[in-house]
Amino acid sequence: MRIFASDRGQCVHPFYEEGRRTGLGLSEDRGKSPGRSVRIGSALAALALLLCLCGAAPADTIAFYASQEFSGGASPVGPAPWLGIIFQDAGPGTVTMTMTARGLTGSEFVSGLYFNLAPSIAPEALTLANPTCVGAFATPTVSLGSNAFKADGDGYFDVLVGFATSGGEANRFTAGDSISYTITGPANLSAASFDYLSEHGGGAGQYPVAWHVQAISGGLSGWVSVPEPATLAMLLAGAAGLAWRRSVKS
Repeated sequence: MRIFASDRGQCVHPFYEEGRRTGLGLSEDRGKSPGRSVRIGSALAALALLLCLCGAAPADTIAFYASQEFSGGASPVGPAPWLGIIFQDAGPGTVTMTMTARGLTGSEFVSGLYFNLAPSIAPEALTLANPTCVGAFATPTVSLGSNAFKADGDGYFDVLVGFATSGGEANRFTAGDSISYTITGPANLSAASFDYLSEHGGGAGQYPVAWHVQAISGGLSGWVSVPEPATLAMLLAGAAGLAWRRSVKS
């Protein structure tokens, strides 16, 4: 397992460029071969288009937005999505990752971001560098290891970005904050390399990404992620039906 931090000072860089608006991507179990992988990013992009929330997702971008609490804990108070993460190709073996906390409210803060990597790439081969931030919070620690990090009620993840939990709001990743990293690795690294589910490790299902949110309604906490595929399929079917009815009426 590899652990490093780019800078243990305050993350107060003023520049931030909004990631391109995208749908969500999702792939099947990390233990499955690539040929058996199920990709539903295009369906989710269609759902977003039908709901007029965003444009179609470009092929070099994968995004996940947290709108479900999966551990039986508390959900953030504000309307979902509470958090988002975008992976975007930036060249051979280089991906830009941007995480935002646009939907958190009050004193809610993120203590951990968990995500996965294609099984063909060793997590220890990655480097997360050049953090670009909005907000005043302590620079997180990045830990890398194959299936080394467990989210409560979920499975095992390959990358953990750990944010400060002490020191008050001046150190914490809270509402409105964002952070971007340049991720470098082998030549075959791309945004699609992060579109994999966690290994089995709990009864709450498998997810491509997870966040631990604390200080919800004072002292509660919860684990949030994207909806499971079955839920997303139902949403897509409902949105398609609504669009059809509107077209008939018009």
